Amino acid sequence: MSKIMGHQFHLDTSNPRFPISGGYASFPAGRDTIVDTPIEPVETEAEMVAHASERPRASVWLWRPWYAKLWWAGIAIYWLGKAGSIYSSILDQFYSSALGGLLNVAFFPPLALMVLGLGFARARFEWSDWEFVEPTHEQMFPKRSVGGMRDPYADPLDPRSGALHWRRVDGTP
Repeated sequence: MSKIMGHQFHLDTSNPRFPISGGYASFPAGRDTIVDTPIEPVETEAEMVAHASERPRASVWLWRPWYAKLWWAGIAIYWLGKAGSIYSSILDQFYSSALGGLLNVAFFPPLALMVLGLGFARARFEWSDWEFVEPTHEQMFPKRSVGGMRDPYADPLDPRSGALHWRRVDGTP
């Protein structure tokens, strides 16, 4: 006899308190044909697979162009030299100079990632079905009260706020 760990639940259809098909509703066993029917036709699914296969890849923009390879190689060389500046005073003088500081910014790896990733971001937005719409005037400039707050009842300069802000710190009117 095998030892069972935990609880084991059985569906007992003979229980009169929980009938599977009662007077109010019946629940047939098996697949629900209404729910399981595809919404999209088969041709559209094939187009979706083809569309997913042509999705832009980040490696095309981050590694493949010649300038990306040159930049990443320059980053590796720069930072290896910076690590070597601990042992060499000549390298330390170079990396402590203004040109070294400028190159520190130019060869900062997150900067290369952001600049090279711009092409990928453009291609990804072009590939996706996102639409950029110009915001309305109400979204750009929401209505504000006299003091510049969005809620006129929280604005002490707005007369609609009432006597809420005319109290003293100690609570006396």
